[in-house]
Amino acid sequence: MLTLLLSALALRAGRPVALAAGPTSKGIANVALVELGSGCCHGDDVTKAAVRACDDAIEWTSIKVRTIIPGSYDAMRLHVQLAVPNPDELDLDAVAECFPYGQLLPIAVERGGLLASSRAGLPADEPPEALMTVAVACVTVGWGDPDDEESADSTTEASRATTAKAPPPNAEAADAGVDDATAAAASADRSKLGEAPSVAEMTPASPEMLARAAAANAAWSDRVLTPYEAFAYMGDEEDIEVIDVRTAEQRQKHSINGQVGLSVKGAQHVPLDDLVSGEARLPPADAPLLLVCSKGPKSLVALDYLARACPRAMCVEGGVVAWDAAKLPTEKVL
Repeated sequence: MLTLLLSALALRAGRPVALAAGPTSKGIANVALVELGSGCCHGDDVTKAAVRACDDAIEWTSIKVRTIIPGSYDAMRLHVQLAVPNPDELDLDAVAECFPYGQLLPIAVERGGLLASSRAGLPADEPPEALMTVAVACVTVGWGDPDDEESADSTTEASRATTAKAPPPNAEAADAGVDDATAAAASADRSKLGEAPSVAEMTPASPEMLARAAAANAAWSDRVLTPYEAFAYMGDEEDIEVIDVRTAEQRQKHSINGQVGLSVKGAQHVPLDDLVSGEARLPPADAPLLLVCSKGPKSLVALDYLARACPRAMCVEGGVVAWDAAKLPTEKVL
């Protein structure tokens, strides 16, 4: 089959995508996982089918990047191989938007998939509205440049021993320039934090909030879930309560991937500030909880506050921003 090798020069929307010379490998020294997916649509829109195939490949993957990849999201490398009926019509910018974290490597696009007819004729004899397009995707996730000898020699065991970074690049901690040294210092000073967070520790992007969030992430890392893990947790727990811990103003004004007024679908609004002040009751001790905020730090502070009283409380890594980027259900807040 004719293979076209194309390069997505950056992950995020708005950056250029251009043709690239064909690589001799996927460009990943250490492979963490490989997932397959398929996508279909009515009509001849290969981009829509390809995006659905990529979503299908990664939708149910619940790996904790920070625990298996040395350097976490900053070091993660992704390779995408696609088969579509008409490669020349594929919009790679749209495909790149499926992968908000890590470094997206050259995308390999092959002529393949399937172009079928929903009527009596063959595809060549039918108009676009009578067609059905199928695409398939192979997504490889790993780390290390194969041209880097040190990367090529690293192992999975090394990744497990590597100190993790969190939250992902678009979290408030990264926005505020908090580095690993700050996180380590916060973890070391965990015993100095009060039982209840202060006003400063509940103020988005403040140094106090980021320090407490880093300490919480270190103390309760097994209760910090990726969006897909959190979605699976919601499905496993019949009586789960999803709690948006932001204030009303934060819910209305915080930007979620270019939108405002967005939250996890079905989330109750119970501000952390009200839980701490006593204006809102603490959840029952045996209730399964999923805590969420805009980008992660405030829900980490909430988890730290509720963790002992509510042993089934979890929080979403990266907040609503990561949840929405993962294409999980959201809703507008009132």
